[in-house]
Amino acid sequence: MHAVDARIKLVATIIFIVLAVSTFNLEKVLLVLVFLIVLSAVSGLSLKRIAGRIWLFTFFSFIVVFPISFSNPMYLVTFTMRVATSLVAIQMLVMTTNFAEICSALRSFRVPEVFVSALWLAYRYAVLMFRELLSILLARESRRVSKGSHMDVWRKGGEAVGLFFLRSFEKAEKVQLAMEARGESLNHYQGKLKMLDFIYATIVAFTVFWWVVI
Repeated sequence: MHAVDARIKLVATIIFIVLAVSTFNLEKVLLVLVFLIVLSAVSGLSLKRIAGRIWLFTFFSFIVVFPISFSNPMYLVTFTMRVATSLVAIQMLVMTTNFAEICSALRSFRVPEVFVSALWLAYRYAVLMFRELLSILLARESRRVSKGSHMDVWRKGGEAVGLFFLRSFEKAEKVQLAMEARGESLNHYQGKLKMLDFIYATIVAFTVFWWVVI
């Protein structure tokens, strides 16, 4: 999966999501889900890690539609499986493709450069700011010698939030300057598709065929 072209994986992910959400036939949804699980296992991806990433959103979707189960229990199962299948497809893409390759694949499909650049900037900025927030919290906890009262917790928390916002403005400027210094444009894929890409595309097409037949 890691060696498959990002363009093929991006299109395949979209196809899997469309197949999962465009039907309420439980057999069709399970077909796509089982295929994704088998493909993940064969590719060496950790099924435990995938389950750890998707269980919260899957459980949330289960809770949202739970009231409907009293009148239509099959809808509850099908809807939850649809969400789980879509999330597995997305995680397969995320775990085997870095974000720069995804953005380059989007540009290869003529997605507007403004949109892709904004998406790329938001991703890098979000990762950087989460690291900054973690460092602030770790620094705060390492300097605290006593548990303190609830008021102290609120006061120190407010100071941490204020510091976080100040650093966010500084980091935003640094990220923008770094992007301008290195060049903001994303390169398109220039290489030709490999045999492995055609094999993966054939497998996806075979899955679509069986989805239609069922």
